[in-house]
Amino acid sequence: MTLSHQDEAPAATMKRHGKSFWFASLFLPRQVAADAARLYAFCRAMDDLADLAVTQQSRAILAQVRGNLQCNIASRPDLEDFFALAKQYNLPCEAAEYLLATLLQDATTEPRIADEAELVRYCYGVAGTVGLMMSPILGADKQRAGQAAMHLGIAMQMTNIARDVLEDACNHRRYLPGCWVQNITAQQIKDASEIDSTASRELVAAAVERLLELADHYYASAAMGFDLIPSRARGGIEIAASVYREIGDALRRNHCAWWNGRVRVSLRRKLWIAVQVHLGRSPIRQLRSDIRVADLSQPLVGLPGAR
Repeated sequence: MTLSHQDEAPAATMKRHGKSFWFASLFLPRQVAADAARLYAFCRAMDDLADLAVTQQSRAILAQVRGNLQCNIASRPDLEDFFALAKQYNLPCEAAEYLLATLLQDATTEPRIADEAELVRYCYGVAGTVGLMMSPILGADKQRAGQAAMHLGIAMQMTNIARDVLEDACNHRRYLPGCWVQNITAQQIKDASEIDSTASRELVAAAVERLLELADHYYASAAMGFDLIPSRARGGIEIAASVYREIGDALRRNHCAWWNGRVRVSLRRKLWIAVQVHLGRSPIRQLRSDIRVADLSQPLVGLPGAR
């Protein structure tokens, strides 16, 4: 299977598909930024495979790639580069394997998250794993900083879900926990966006607000680990976290009106956030959580990198 951006330079892939991450990478040391882009490109390629896995044949390809990853077989250029990166930084390959397992499950069954614990595990699978792999590239000790990196990935994925409620519903996906939204389906969410169904819109909007509040607990936990990142890379990660969280704040300012489609953070706002981080006033560090870090990690017990 050929992906449209497979031959792109990793930085170009990040710039085209992950504008917030690309912006933050401008504040990283050049080599760190380049290698972070390589990891992003690999994860992006795997995510694209999952998006294309709509037939039995395409799902078989995704399963084969997962098997190649498990057996250390570089059957594709993106796998070959990932193995080189993993060897260079001693990346936790079990995290990459769990990422592929989660993407494969996502492609095989229509996502209908049941409850908060399942939501946290899903966010770990598609993004907390990426945080675990990114940590060594940043120069952080993966044993000490792993939990914070994992929680940052989870928080960012929760922000993604809050932002993309309508887009996901149009693709027959519902990641909001069913117990939060009276188990309405993706189709019912899509219908509510097209027909002014006040009750359904408000039900989902309340779930989006609840999701953003939960994400803030994980952002707060992640911020406690920022000082475990070497100073040369710390600012870039704080900027990435703060810019991403700003997506949630933009949703809040719009009263979580998910039916209006995806919100975006302007370049001007991103620059303002970068200045605040540079001045030691990182918005993400101001967050406080009344939930113990151990309780945030409870749904993850037994998963790679979790403790």
